[in-house]
Amino acid sequence: MTNIPPSENSYVVDQESATEMARLIDQDAMVSRQMGGLFPPDIDQGRVHDVLDIACGPGGWAMEVAFEHPDKHVVGIDISQAMLEYATAQANMQNLQNIEFFFMDATASLEFPAASFDLINIRFIVGLMWKEIWPELIKECKRILRPGGILRITDTDDALIGANSSEALEKLSILVTRAFYRTGRSFAVDEWANHFGLTPMLSNFLLEAGFTNIREVPHMLDYSAGAPAHFSHTHNLEVAMYLIQPFLRNAGIASQEELEQLYEQMLIDLRQDEFFGIWTFMSTYGEKSA
Repeated sequence: MTNIPPSENSYVVDQESATEMARLIDQDAMVSRQMGGLFPPDIDQGRVHDVLDIACGPGGWAMEVAFEHPDKHVVGIDISQAMLEYATAQANMQNLQNIEFFFMDATASLEFPAASFDLINIRFIVGLMWKEIWPELIKECKRILRPGGILRITDTDDALIGANSSEALEKLSILVTRAFYRTGRSFAVDEWANHFGLTPMLSNFLLEAGFTNIREVPHMLDYSAGAPAHFSHTHNLEVAMYLIQPFLRNAGIASQEELEQLYEQMLIDLRQDEFFGIWTFMSTYGEKSA
């Protein structure tokens, strides 16, 4: 696979940030609740013994799997030393003997032998992937899956925002999608499209790589005022929209002053009793032919 130049960080925020680590821990728990569990409900978990979590971050999903399924061997990989150290420390504190974490770049060749895993999980990596890398990553996942193994990708087409009632949040969403377009992360055909265009591509990528029995499961998270997910996701947005500002500024999308004004107005809007918002994301998964 094509290696990203080591001098260039592909992630849109500081991958070693403790604030980003805390955000990802909370987001992992929120997303798993919204998805109704750790695994797709229609797979035979009895056939899943070795599990890989790509770009695992602080290891939230991986450790939940290891805790709930002590019979499974779980591996998490990431390029953030801080997050890997945190995940390893947490696993040791919980005395999880069936989990390991390794430094590994998802945009390069994966350092595992062929047919090593029964299930590979990938969540929300649109922020670290150039669009040309996606087909290569999926082919690499197929290589390290066993026959009958499952690759599941869960991702989104916007900056965690979706449809909402905040003008400031809508403008921030457009700035993010423009920056993704300019930096080669978006599949949208126009810079002003308010989406990444990723999720419609995933099933075709899996099909082209030779996966079968491909399924698409949409998820909808209501974070309107008064909704159960309101506090958790609005806090998620507050942190994410703060941390992404250097990326937007460096992409030439907006000045720091403009970003600060939009951010302050977003904070006000999210706290209004009449605020509404629905964020959508999708899981696409398929099987390696036996």
